[in-house]
Amino acid sequence: MGISTAVTAFNTKVLPASAAQITFSSMLEDGAFTASTDAAPWINASRDALRGNMCVGIPTETVYGLAANALDASAVQQIFAVKGRPSDNPLIVHVSSIRMLRALYHLPACDDAQKVLPFLGTDNAALEGSALHAALQAAEQTGEWPEIPQAYHDVIRKFWPGALTLIMPRPPCIPIEVLGGHGTTVAVRFPSHTVARAAIAACGLPLAAPSANASGRPSPTLAAHVRHDLDGRLPLIIDSGPCDVGVESTVLDAYSSNAYVDGELVPCILRPGGVTFESLQSLGGAYERLRVYRRDFTSTEMEVNPTTPGMKYRHYSPTAPVYLFVPSDASSASCARQREK
Repeated sequence: MGISTAVTAFNTKVLPASAAQITFSSMLEDGAFTASTDAAPWINASRDALRGNMCVGIPTETVYGLAANALDASAVQQIFAVKGRPSDNPLIVHVSSIRMLRALYHLPACDDAQKVLPFLGTDNAALEGSALHAALQAAEQTGEWPEIPQAYHDVIRKFWPGALTLIMPRPPCIPIEVLGGHGTTVAVRFPSHTVARAAIAACGLPLAAPSANASGRPSPTLAAHVRHDLDGRLPLIIDSGPCDVGVESTVLDAYSSNAYVDGELVPCILRPGGVTFESLQSLGGAYERLRVYRRDFTSTEMEVNPTTPGMKYRHYSPTAPVYLFVPSDASSASCARQREK
């Protein structure tokens, strides 16, 4: 484990944004969108910062995220430094479309130097590049979403975009720093927040993004919370008001060896969050046997080398007294009588 403390000082700007400024052409498959002219300041500023491998505070439906280019190891390392986050604590990769996720599996390995950053997520050969565009078209001849494990297809159709993170095979283009320095899987989420999705689509890059708070502190649900913790440590915060969900995404594993028992797929929730156990279980099939980590099973290996955030280190700790009110027998009986009425 290591915690980096060297951080560039910035005059942090906060720019307002609104979902009403953005219209996407596709709900799921494609990241192309149109924007009103008053969205230009935050779109341009976030695009330039993210493609310049700097961190940006972005709103999502769950909590505000500290986002940076997930394809560049140095950009990812800045996330750990800005938050003061242990470097062996994995990050979640955020995409703006299924096409962006699929494209990751057709990019060269992260140790192969790329002279020009790719632009991913839209069905446009001029933006994607002719080679990637052709590779995606060729893959489509083998079936729908051939790069994505079949066990996730129904999950994606029902819950994406949304507050659900999926454990996926690691694409070669994703640096090991995103995985916390270990493992062969990566956690991926497709946020439903229109501004978050537009920020990702506008820069054309998948974004690694933990919550935008100092490590160990409560997750931010307002831009003001981000500024309180990280002012001067990043160039830009996009302010789109309060988050709708207010807790982190649910993390689901239906791919790794942890999702199999005696050779049979038994999916598991590794971190509870915005999508409930009951909602996932309602998918039926293998999901009827859905398990929850620490409730139904544990793993020493996962504790040492977690596949997702929230499994190893204490976090979300407020610096305030916490009071637990335990009702007496008399007050419990009174409440019961009131409910009967």
